[in-house]
Formats: sequence, C-alpha cells, structure tokens
Amino acid sequence: MSATDFGALTIAQKRVWAAETWQAGRDESFWFANGYIGKSDSDMNSVIQRVTKLTETERGLECVMQLVQDLQGDGVVGDNELDGNEEAMINDAQVIRIDQLRHGTKSKGEMAEQATVIRFRAQSKEKLAFWLSDKMDELMFLTLSGRAYTLKTNGATRTGSQLPSLRFGADVAAPSTNRILYGGSATSEGSITSSDKMSWATIVRANTQAAEKRLRPIRSGGRSYYVMVIHPRQRRDLVLDPTYQTIMRTAEKPGGDNKLFTGAMATIDGTIIYQHNKVFNTSGLASASKWGAGGLIDGAQALYLGAQAGGIATIGNTFWRESDKTDYGNRPGIGSGRKIGMLKPQFKSIYDSNNREDFGTIAVKTAAAA
Repeated sequence: MSATDFGALTIAQKRVWAAETWQAGRDESFWFANGYIGKSDSDMNSVIQRVTKLTETERGLECVMQLVQDLQGDGVVGDNELDGNEEAMINDAQVIRIDQLRHGTKSKGEMAEQATVIRFRAQSKEKLAFWLSDKMDELMFLTLSGRAYTLKTNGATRTGSQLPSLRFGADVAAPSTNRILYGGSATSEGSITSSDKMSWATIVRANTQAAEKRLRPIRSGGRSYYVMVIHPRQRRDLVLDPTYQTIMRTAEKPGGDNKLFTGAMATIDGTIIYQHNKVFNTSGLASASKWGAGGLIDGAQALYLGAQAGGIATIGNTFWRESDKTDYGNRPGIGSGRKIGMLKPQFKSIYDSNNREDFGTIAVKTAAAA
C-alpha cells in the first residue's frame, strides 16, 4: 500500500532549498561577505579568485587558475620595428583539485522533536548553512596559511576528521621563503620572544615587502589596497601600540557603500585591517610545542594579502538531498554539500631570482600571548 508524504519536496523545491542554504552560507562566510571572492572566472582583482568552469587540459577537464607575470622586456624605441620583438606572456597555470564536501542532519524522531517536517527542514537549512560557511572559512584560512588540514586553526591536531582526506588538501604549501615576515627582531618561529608583538611597524614592513615583491594589490574606487587579517590577540597588541594609536587619528573611516570595508577595524596607508578568530595560532598546542625558546611562546600567523592570494573552485550547484532511510518518516534526514577546491597559488617570481614563491600572500608571524 502506498503512502502519501505531505512533506515531500519536488525537485524544483529542493533546488531552491539548496540555493538558499548556499546563499546563507555565503552571507556568513568572512571571505564571501566582505567581497573578497571574485564574482566570475575573469575577475582577477579579488583576494580569492573564483573558478567555476572546467578547462580542457592534457589531463582532461580541470579547474585552472591563470597567473600572468609582468612583462620583463624594455620594449622598442622610436621607429624601430616592433615586429619580431614582441614579448611572450609567461603564464603559470595553477590547477585546483576538486572534491566533494558534505554534511547532514537527522531528526531524533517525531516524539522527540515535537515539530513538523517543514520546521525540521528550516532548522537543518540554518545549521547546514552555518556549517558550510564555517568549514569553508576554516579551510581557506588553513590553505592561505600553508597549514595542513590535519590541524585546527589553533594548531591542535584534528581527531576523527575526514578533512585531511580532501583531494586539494595535498596541495597545501607552507609559506615560501621570501613571503614570511616576523614581528620585532625575530627571524624564525623559534626566535620569537614575548616582545615580538603585532605593531604598526610590523604592518609598515609588511606593506613595504608586498610592494617590493610586486604583490598585486586589489583596486577599488581608483585606489590600490592590500588586506591584512589578524588574530584577536594580535589586534589587542596592535591597538595598544602608541604609534598605532597616533596613526588612527588620521586613518580612513571604513564604511560607506564600499563592501571591501565592511567589518574592517581600520584602513590605514592602503592596508585594510580585519580581525578573525580563525587566523592560525598556537593556543591549541601544549607548552613546549609552541614558538620561541623552549616552545613556550604563544604566537599567531596573520595574513597580508593581495589580489589572487588564493583560488577557490565551485563546480556545479549546491545539492539538497533527503534520506531514503527515515524509519517510515519518523526520523527524516537531510544532506547538503558541494564540489569545491582551494589553492594558495605559487609562481616563479622574477623578483626572487625566479624562485617559486607565494603569489599574493605574506605570512606575518608574531607573539600573541593569552
């Protein structure tokens, strides 16, 4: 005997629920909400370039992120012939590997929930949307920081997680040699002392390094900007810095209609500064496993970012699927997910003797005491 399920969704309705889950997740995400993920494949002016199309390569269809280096030649002068003296553009194709990331919810049962099927769906959409934004933010912070997915953003090792098995997790690369900067007089994680804190001087040095290494800034309103994301402990040290306090009196006022400034704590000298608790830090590590002499110093790794600092691939649409094992409708289950990929691009930098360097990221490591 067949049964009528008055709570069943049509295929079209499932698409709507899936789209709303993705949209809600985007609105919650730090990178999406602040306008730092490109709107299309051709948008190379964003901190995170978005790739939504597959490109035919010798290995088949892949997600390809194109990095084009600056021209190195001097050109021709006067009436000298340009024919035959053109310079070939050297582009560096970065492949973003794709995998599927999913999660689901399951009702405890009709008597336990005391709620309708529709209410369960609404609650699931809210929870799955937050989970999606939270995980995507976490993975992107780890990717840009060059920290393996075996770790949490506080440095602790994951247990019972499948995230380290993501295909694109194998491409996570540590910060390159000439894209690392330390607070104070430190020259390595092991040499950091408690006084090597985040300061205005550190930000100025990062800005200088970005300009000298030709990290391409993002452009908005006819101006060029870099983005810096710091840990809340680094923010505390920064706002207590007397020089920073003086500078803030003449800082640009973030806000207006420019989405880039949404949520920013300050915009100074072309650097938009944010704080975020997913910035990599050592608070989850045991004493003697942190930074500094004896591994006793807590630290954090801020991100100083230009255009194309990262890449994200989103292939196809978010899906919304309802479990076919529901205990006769008593325990409905919902699954949602999407095919994604992430990458911190590296290229052969002509400003670093053609060594392979991070394209748009500088890791800024400082002390960050509790």
